[in-house]
Amino acid sequence: MKTLIEHLESFNRKERFFLVGSALGNPRFQLSSKFRWGLDAAFGILTPCDTFVAMDYHLDWIYASLFLLALPEKDHNKIHLNTAYGVLGNQQDIDLLVAFEKEGITNLLLVEAKATPAWTTSDKEQTQAKAKRLSCIFDRYRAKYPRVKPYFGLTSPCRPDIEFHEWPAWMTKDGQPIWFPLTMPPGRRKITRCDSKASAKGKYFRVKSCDRTHRRIER
Repeated sequence: MKTLIEHLESFNRKERFFLVGSALGNPRFQLSSKFRWGLDAAFGILTPCDTFVAMDYHLDWIYASLFLLALPEKDHNKIHLNTAYGVLGNQQDIDLLVAFEKEGITNLLLVEAKATPAWTTSDKEQTQAKAKRLSCIFDRYRAKYPRVKPYFGLTSPCRPDIEFHEWPAWMTKDGQPIWFPLTMPPGRRKITRCDSKASAKGKYFRVKSCDRTHRRIER
């Protein structure tokens, strides 16, 4: 029988994953010690050196991996009844997935990243949709898969100011979203189309600094 991590790894076919891994000489996407320390501080669980790591990992793939885990391997390639929040066939994903086994439990660290601007209440629809989907996959009380423990965290240069009251409790820690800082180099800029003011159909464009939105807010 395949483990959950083996199922997760088998679905990972993002070309950017293999391109970036090959380009940086790190084909397995092994995490740096500094990044693992950040995960440890945020999630409160020690992340081992040798973990499964994937980027832009589809939520459909997480659902399918959990679904297949309960089936005999001879039934994996059969046609399966879909559910309302099962396989949606869309691009909804998690920016970074870190998975490892510890004391018989498979831990899934789901990390969403945002550089600029940081999360605000205007992102409510997007984050609530993802929270609803994750709640359906794992259920609100994280009891659907007793040997699987998911976590959800945000990383950005600034602490997020975001609506999270409809999130399931397991997606938070001490009643707040889990967050750890994302380091961005200074001098980042953005381009906006405009006329006399910003406009998606403007006939002009301007270059603006992003440094203000990258300013880190200390915990």
